[in-house]
Amino acid sequence: MSLILNIDTAVDNATISIAENGTIIQSAFNSNQKEHASFLHEGIKQLFAASSLSMNALDAIAVTEGPGSYTGLRVGMSTTKGLCYALQKPLITICTLKMMAKDAVLNHGNEAGLFCPMIDARRMEVFTSVFNSNLESVIEPCAMILNEHAFATLLKENKIAFSGNGSSKLQHVLTSENVIFLPITDYANALNKLSFESFTLKKFGDLALAEPKYIKEYMN
Repeated sequence: MSLILNIDTAVDNATISIAENGTIIQSAFNSNQKEHASFLHEGIKQLFAASSLSMNALDAIAVTEGPGSYTGLRVGMSTTKGLCYALQKPLITICTLKMMAKDAVLNHGNEAGLFCPMIDARRMEVFTSVFNSNLESVIEPCAMILNEHAFATLLKENKIAFSGNGSSKLQHVLTSENVIFLPITDYANALNKLSFESFTLKKFGDLALAEPKYIKEYMN
């Protein structure tokens, strides 16, 4: 038995969900990134009211740790840690890029051999990584400035599915037949699958030390 609250405010579209034994039973979605903070607290209340569940019944709380929006990451992580402390529940942290790749594999797994999620980091820069269909890292999460030579070596022998709000920067740059661009979606189901896997394996984060993974240092 597992009841997990999943929180993602790292990207444009924020999602929260309650999942039981790997199946989402309630979820909520917000598309206005500037309102993620206000959406998060009210949304959690509404989810539990709609499900008639008590927050004390939770077995764990999961959150995307980054990379992503600096403000969104801070909001998600601080809220999740606060709830974990108050409810005495274990913390699960999930890489945002791995969540996005999981979504791509779930929905487009037969269309490509590699999956490259991208988060816009302004100008021609993105936060990105590359995964195979087993979610094993081919390129570790990093900040990358895109150009026409990006992923040239991998594209010679692999079909790559690009996803996320940063991938649009490549659409007029890459011309390889091995390029696929996927539509932006919400990642609630992918986050749920990964958090359930972590819970089953008892892979919990350190509540005292957990912090957002920005990849690049935050600058005002």
